[in-house]
Amino acid sequence: MESGVAAESCRLQWAKARGHPLLDATRHSLAVSLSAGVLELVDVALWEASDSSDSVPLEFLFTGVPSDVDEGKLALALTEKLQERLQEERRAEFRSQLKKRQESSLRRRKAGPEEGGDGAEEQWRSYLRKPAPEVKLKVQSVFDAGTRVRKVLGCRVLVSPEAANDLGKICFRHIFESEEEEKERLRQLRWYEDPFLVCFYSCSCVLLVVMLLWLAMLLPAILRQS
Repeated sequence: MESGVAAESCRLQWAKARGHPLLDATRHSLAVSLSAGVLELVDVALWEASDSSDSVPLEFLFTGVPSDVDEGKLALALTEKLQERLQEERRAEFRSQLKKRQESSLRRRKAGPEEGGDGAEEQWRSYLRKPAPEVKLKVQSVFDAGTRVRKVLGCRVLVSPEAANDLGKICFRHIFESEEEEKERLRQLRWYEDPFLVCFYSCSCVLLVVMLLWLAMLLPAILRQS
């Protein structure tokens, strides 16, 4: 029953994501390489499946498809790519949890023995006790979703709710990420990984250079008048 509730909740999240564009970084990270070339991902969306009560049905659309593509190899390559990408996401989560524990331990050592724990150690133990989520990825079909002008291949899969939720965070982080997860991610974000800060610092540098050039041109005129 719990998996059914989780699957339904995850399907609702994916329904909210329908129509939202994928980031370029996401499309590139989920591109599938075949011997005939690289297939670029253009969209991931929920699709209706009659036998998906305990799983989440997702549809992947690819462009750059050669005319002689082997659909069986595409299904296998997509499965391997999703497995690989989900493992990367879980390794990143492990590093994040480990970093929080190390920071908490450092704070306790600096504060002295009278300082109590801040809950990070318990969170770490809870994380370690949590069983590894099963992907349970099953390819249902590969189909032609293109036109005469543009060849597009679709691949429909069924995945476990846990894997679908992780994929949601990869594809549409702003929809699947909880408020607490977002705060923690932003806290650990380096300035050059934040688009806003990159833009802010870049504009500030440009303005500073313009002001210095303006002063360099203005200063000789002021000195001549004096």
